[in-house]
Amino acid sequence: MGALQYRWAASSVWFLLVLMVAASCAPRPQAEPPAAEPEPEEPRYGGVLTRACIYGDPETLDPIYATRVAAVMHIMQIFDGLVVFNAEKGVIEPELAERWEVSADGLVYTFYLRQGVKFHNGREVTAEDVKYSLERVMDPDNASPHIYSFKSIKGAEAFIAGEAEEVAGIQVVDDYTLRIQLAEVDVTFLWELADVAGCIVPKEEVERLGDRFAEQPVGCGPFKFERWVRDSEVVYVAFEDYYHGRPYLDQIVARIIKEPATRELEFEAGRLDMFVLTDPQYVKFKEHPEYRDYLIEVPELFTRHIGFNCQREPFTDIRVRQAINYAIDREAIIETVLHGKAYPALGWYPPTNAAYNPEIEKYAYPYDPDKAAELLAEAGHPQGFTASILTTSHPAWGLPAVEAVMGYLAEVGITLKPELVEGGVLRDQANEGNYDMYIWSYGVSHPLLGLMSFHSMNWGPPGNRVFYKNDQVDALLDQARRAVDWDEMIRLCREAEVIIVQEAPVWFYNYNKAVMAYQPWVRGLKPIPTDMDYQPLHRVWISK
Repeated sequence: MGALQYRWAASSVWFLLVLMVAASCAPRPQAEPPAAEPEPEEPRYGGVLTRACIYGDPETLDPIYATRVAAVMHIMQIFDGLVVFNAEKGVIEPELAERWEVSADGLVYTFYLRQGVKFHNGREVTAEDVKYSLERVMDPDNASPHIYSFKSIKGAEAFIAGEAEEVAGIQVVDDYTLRIQLAEVDVTFLWELADVAGCIVPKEEVERLGDRFAEQPVGCGPFKFERWVRDSEVVYVAFEDYYHGRPYLDQIVARIIKEPATRELEFEAGRLDMFVLTDPQYVKFKEHPEYRDYLIEVPELFTRHIGFNCQREPFTDIRVRQAINYAIDREAIIETVLHGKAYPALGWYPPTNAAYNPEIEKYAYPYDPDKAAELLAEAGHPQGFTASILTTSHPAWGLPAVEAVMGYLAEVGITLKPELVEGGVLRDQANEGNYDMYIWSYGVSHPLLGLMSFHSMNWGPPGNRVFYKNDQVDALLDQARRAVDWDEMIRLCREAEVIIVQEAPVWFYNYNKAVMAYQPWVRGLKPIPTDMDYQPLHRVWISK
């Protein structure tokens, strides 16, 4: 290297050193302060929430006659009862009764009512209203489908039979204290009070309106009824004097939109704030660029099933019922018909039910057509047989599912003939036992209430529409009803469920995965396993 090159290299090194020292001595730039956490949103009052009613018109808005989601979703906004079922937690909580006491023997319940609670007509709710409302359910002249909901109350059977003018076990202590004595321990009693039959109504309005009470209801719930335009909408407005505080929303418009495509278009156009997704819509919305983050999902407390008339040939033979359970690939039907929006049913209890038994898989029916054919041959039907099935057009547990089932049963020689009917007709025919098979969806929150649909004393309208009878199941369920200890009741229910699964009075189809889509400005919706449409809307608010 020459002298000039050396001096240039040396000076370059020196220059770099100077830059490095200068850089190390220079003040460092200050780090950006961490982004402030966004202030939590405060609920705001005002606004109209528009929701979709996917099941059509309610059959009634009178609580003692309501049996379907189409009615209950409205009634729960207009009426309150003594207690309420918190579906998220699976527990009973105070409602009109601020507290209650239960005697050591589990037979006497003393309810202490909140003071100052008002009906929508401005009158205060008292214990007399509770007594009147419960007896109204049990009055045989009213022919309520819930007439036996409170049959465990002392004197209820005599009242229902028309042998007494009042229910002896319901005692008004004072305006704000009610004592109810049971004839026997009933662990389902509070759950029955929390159901639709337990809604409290004002006697003077029921008498003034007569039959019109079913179309112009008056309750003490968070919203006041405003109007019902059949085949169009049901509208209710905030009740300013609601005892839990005025609801955030000013008004709820429940639009009756039975067509899924119409609901979807109205939602995407911003004219619906929330709606429950059908199975094909779930495929779209779970990947939707705008709404995939605005979905609520939950396994609902519903068991979709095909019921067999256990008192009609050939379903009197357990082998025939078991064969059908083996013959159908429920998981394939869930994927093809329901687009994966369901959970395979292994037994009667969904996983969100407190009595769900992880061990029930041992007794479940895998897809095994060879086993099905073997059982049919043993039962004397080597060539199969022909049977009819009642079905609605419901896309999830109606005709599409039946059509899929028909293909599987045809493979083992069973010819299935669908009879398409409206839901109310199906229920009535099933109640009367006028069918071979039916397909339906049934759900109850209390573990024992769900299984009571298999107790022989409940044949027909009270719930046992498959007309199943097993003395051991009856005994277990009777013991469970008398159990004061919750864990003991769960054990007995699980034991009964195992027998029911083994004797297969139904084909176990699936438990629904309920999914609701909502607009980004809606706040406060909950994953409700009883039914996604049973939203506590007095807690919902709109941010925009």
